[in-house]
Amino acid sequence: MSMSQTELRILLADQSAFYRGAIREYILPGQFPDIQETHSALDTVALLLSKPFDLFVVDWELLSTNDGALMELIMRRAKTIKRKMPVLAMMASPTRSSVLHASSNGIDMVLRKPFSPKTLQDRTRWLLDQAKLEMAI
Repeated sequence: MSMSQTELRILLADQSAFYRGAIREYILPGQFPDIQETHSALDTVALLLSKPFDLFVVDWELLSTNDGALMELIMRRAKTIKRKMPVLAMMASPTRSSVLHASSNGIDMVLRKPFSPKTLQDRTRWLLDQAKLEMAI
């Protein structure tokens, strides 16, 4: 990926305005100025289809709504697009089966809610670095 960090596009999808605001204002401010937010599966699908994103941070509950249509789109996109879009799913109550389900459906990392700002910053950087490495190969 030849983009600088300031050009990275992040899609943040969560039904909770609290989490969207906290992530935007306190956890990732300034580091990633192009963060777009959605609160519904339908809006998220529309945005994912309209433009490429470098990172997708999404609440697991939002992914599991609408009979998994959003997860299906992520899997299909991961297979067809040449540019890797890492997906970080946030779960309030992760279980072994939900984490395995996420992993087998194109989710790169699962993060348990609530999390510290440093944890999200570190995981975000790691996922973006991994995507850069894959693009370089």
